[in-house]
Formats: sequence, structure tokens, C-alpha cells
Amino acid sequence: MLRIGRVNYLNTEPLFYRLSGFEIVEGFPAELVKELREGKIDGGIVSSAELFLNPDLYRVLPSISISSRERVCSVLLLSKKPIEEVRKIRITPSSLTSRYLLFYLLKEVYSLKAEEVVEGEDAFLSIGDEALREKDKFPYSYDLGEMWFREKGLPFVFALFLLRKDASLGQARELLERLKDSLRAFFDDLERGLCINSEFEREYFLKCIDYGLEEDHLRSLSIFFSFLERETGKPAPDVSDLFLPL
Repeated sequence: MLRIGRVNYLNTEPLFYRLSGFEIVEGFPAELVKELREGKIDGGIVSSAELFLNPDLYRVLPSISISSRERVCSVLLLSKKPIEEVRKIRITPSSLTSRYLLFYLLKEVYSLKAEEVVEGEDAFLSIGDEALREKDKFPYSYDLGEMWFREKGLPFVFALFLLRKDASLGQARELLERLKDSLRAFFDDLERGLCINSEFEREYFLKCIDYGLEEDHLRSLSIFFSFLERETGKPAPDVSDLFLPL
């Protein structure tokens, strides 16, 4: 049985809504990435930057991602100042992808070089449910998905469903079909008002989060990976070459 990692954030709910037949391992994003690298789990929906950093370990499950549409609503730079005045930023340790995206936007869009700090910050990069809880506590809030869309006109791919290369191909096929079934069941129930607690959640799933992985997502990943290549000196993988042959 495949062991599948899940971050217990609101945005993963549709993928796991009706998923059965697999061992689900919950944890924080950085914990699950570590377990995936070490082979303690077989796959999971994890930071897209992990594929850039360790492409030799993984195959990409096609058709599935967690991406922004225009805004993403749950990856936010929460600030005490206008972004042009931000010089010190505290960053959640939970998501490497969001960290890299933030520094891309600061550098390429605003021509800013901010210092990463653990206290005394001007702004705080927050993701997931924490960002949703904290967003109204700051005078300025910047949605990183929306900022990317304004610059590129593309969705931003925050997470991919990665499987280790040694995972069973047959089980991978089954996993993909069950994930698609789970997504269909969730959005069918969403339309009937059966799986949400508020109008905000309805808007979040219908207007903020995209679960596809199509050509525009791949173009977006290519742009982002080119930035990571410049920043790290590490060659960028071609994502389309890493899809599981399903």
C-alpha cells in the first residue's frame, strides 16, 4: 500500500475528500518533504521547489497540482508597511516554494532586496490556514499568486503530486484515478452546499485554488525554475520529461 503524505490544510481537502485505499500520513510541509526524500513515504502533494531540487528522486503525477487561479488567497505577505518600504521579512518555515516565489517577486518586480529575519520584521510571509487566520491582523496584505499572475498572466504552481521513482506504476495509476474521483466528488458536493462551512470557503475553492496541471501550468513552472536555476546554479529539470508514464 502506498504511503501518501498530506498537509492538513484547507487547500488539500478536495484531493483527499474521498481518497481511500492508501495509507495517509499527515504532517507539516517541510516534514513531509523530508520523509519523501528519505523514502519514509512514497508520495504526496508537496512543494513544487522540491522537484527542482531533487528531480532524480521523483516522478510527477500528471493532471494534479495545487496552483493559484489569479489570486491564491492563502499565500500572503502580511505587512506593517507598504511593500516598497519592507526591508526585513520573517518567513514561515513551512514552504520553500513560497519563500522562493517571494524573493523572485521582490527582486524581479519591485527591485527590492529584503533581509530574512526571525524577529523585528516589517512583514511576515504566511501560508495555508495560518495565512487565512492572520490576514486581517495586518494593515497590508499581498497575495503572492495574484502578484505572479499580474506579471506573467499564468497560474502559479505551489505544489505537485510527486511519487518516488521506486513506487509501483500500477498503484500510481490507481492513485491518479482515485484522486480525480475525489476531486469530482468534492466539487459535486460543493455545488450542492454539502462540504463547506462558509461562503468564504466556497469562493476559496472556486476562485482561488486550481487543481489542474496543463500547458499554462507547465509554462509557469518553467519560468519559475529558470529563476531558481539562476539563483542556485543548479540546472532546471524539464517537468514534462518527469511525468509518470500513465
